[in-house]
Amino acid sequence: MKGDDCEVLFTQVPGGEVYGAPGGAGVYRQTTGSDGTAPLQATGEFDADSVTCLRQALADAIADGATCVRIDLTSITFGDVALVDTLLHAQEGPVRLVLAGPLPRHVRHLLELTGTTGLFHVEA
Repeated sequence: MKGDDCEVLFTQVPGGEVYGAPGGAGVYRQTTGSDGTAPLQATGEFDADSVTCLRQALADAIADGATCVRIDLTSITFGDVALVDTLLHAQEGPVRLVLAGPLPRHVRHLLELTGTTGLFHVEA
């Protein structure tokens, strides 16, 4: 997939890390808490050209020992099947995946169109 070749821009900040991709997509990953939860905040547009930063943030959270990844999707302005694919792969991994919302209408619609809504745990 073309997105796999995209450069991930990475910056350490107090309390976490910021991952970015060309086009303005970004993920802020807070330090994993003592309860094993790794909070992520995704912002911008996620498609095949930009979803790599989310994949990297998820992989790093798992590598850091997270048992639960909670992704806040409220600031996503666009997502396509590459976003759904990334979330599905994370769902199959060794951690519990929680989608925090409320989900933007277009993200909710994307999950409905792909028939994947019921595969995710969504917190409002």
